[in-house]
Amino acid sequence: MSFIRNVFKNTLQVLLATLLLFVILETVFYLFSFPQGASRFVEQIIIKESLSPKKPKGQFRIFTYGESTMYGAHYGAVSSPARWLEAYLKDFLPDQNIKVVKFARLGCGSHFVYDTFKQTLAYQPDIAIFYVGHNSFLPGNRKDQVKAEEDSFSGRLRSLMQESRFISAVYRWALWFKMKFKKNPPSDYPTSYVIEKLPPQAKADDFIDRDELVYWENIAFTEENILNILALAESKGVHVLFLKPVSNLKDFAPTYSLNREALSPRELAKWDRLFADGKWEQTEGNLKKAMELYQQAYDIDSDYADLAFRLGQVHFMNRDFNQARRYFEEARDHDAFINRATSDMLRVFDELEKTKNIHLVNTEEILIPETEGEILGEPIIEDNVHFSLKGHFLVGLALAKEIAENNWIVPVEKWKFDRGRSYDEIAEQIGINQELLISAYLNSLLYFGNRLDNRIRFAKKILTLDPNQPQALRHLAWAYWLKGQQQEALSIYEKLDLADPEVLSEVFRLQPRIKKAFRTMRASSPALSV
Repeated sequence: MSFIRNVFKNTLQVLLATLLLFVILETVFYLFSFPQGASRFVEQIIIKESLSPKKPKGQFRIFTYGESTMYGAHYGAVSSPARWLEAYLKDFLPDQNIKVVKFARLGCGSHFVYDTFKQTLAYQPDIAIFYVGHNSFLPGNRKDQVKAEEDSFSGRLRSLMQESRFISAVYRWALWFKMKFKKNPPSDYPTSYVIEKLPPQAKADDFIDRDELVYWENIAFTEENILNILALAESKGVHVLFLKPVSNLKDFAPTYSLNREALSPRELAKWDRLFADGKWEQTEGNLKKAMELYQQAYDIDSDYADLAFRLGQVHFMNRDFNQARRYFEEARDHDAFINRATSDMLRVFDELEKTKNIHLVNTEEILIPETEGEILGEPIIEDNVHFSLKGHFLVGLALAKEIAENNWIVPVEKWKFDRGRSYDEIAEQIGINQELLISAYLNSLLYFGNRLDNRIRFAKKILTLDPNQPQALRHLAWAYWLKGQQQEALSIYEKLDLADPEVLSEVFRLQPRIKKAFRTMRASSPALSV
């Protein structure tokens, strides 16, 4: 018994000594103003940007937060609204020490953005700029999923450890050491993927109907997170700007369409026939007949998102832009896989602007002068939501002007707007070149998935820059193959054989059917087999 008592006593003494040491260290780190911890994502940016909680004298800090659009999406390593804002601030306020830091991340939702803002307040931003709204319904960002992660054991432990200044400092030093000696930091983009595979399909669990409670729950969750951001910013004296989310209406078809459940079998059969006939007429260029058939189908079931999108296309081709916009917006709103801010989400921003007087930049107003019929799409928004380089430039310039008009850095009369450089001058300075364009377009091809027409357009963009780019040829051929246009695909595989035979061999290994068809073509065309 005495042995057990001694062991217990010694263990207790060690634990108490350890606890006392921890309390002393925590106090020391608090007194020396070491900040509490943050996520790995935030800590990496803080280290990379050499941010300290104490700002250098005279420095003005602007932090940007948001989703992939604010990140710059496929151009993000070089170009983003934040990067263009930074360039214009140097032009307009050459005597000011302004640091712009981007805390946006691919695929994140409004709660992640709020959490990131909260974690970075220790680094004293003067202005915070936000872009949220598109990703609220994506897997991992929904309220129930976010709350489940926060309430899990790992989530609670992570939160507890981040509250410790000492543990966070040790983690930050370890991360700094790792980043210093590791050449390739983790990326949100996939580092390897197979082109010749069927694009992934959306899962039934990812579909959300506007009549479901989960839809409205996540609209409210986004609003709640925005209100939390505003409250935090006000308590810390941070100026806040929100960009109203915008999306591609005319060049990005709905991801998944669902018929109204109340349709009878007879109604559904008639609808199917009308929709199929309308698509055929549209393909043949018979727009008037296609519109008649689509309208009849629409009268039976107006919930099917792709039907509304096709009606929008036909009206757009007839240059009836008001009707086109109406149907394009319906298509966006009825998409069962929501990856664009719906009308209901956009109303949240309008209401907050009225009731909370938030500074809201009308992004659409900035971008529509670059579009036909004032309907957003290519070339200003290249996929569902991501801006082109021209979009980055326009939004960055608009943000600079909005900051000036609010007198947030210096009075507006001290801004030297006449010193602003052209798009081409800044593009060259920040590193926009052919290599960046090809890299971004290749990432777009992966992002488009089963949107074969979009993939074909962007593969051709690459080939105008580099006619022998092997991955672009590979993407283009595979898209045609999936569309059933085998002869077109095989002719491109023929070009790939000339450009890079090793890449074609990889295609053959992955898809023996293509190899067989290619050899049959060669055998039937002696000139090609020479």
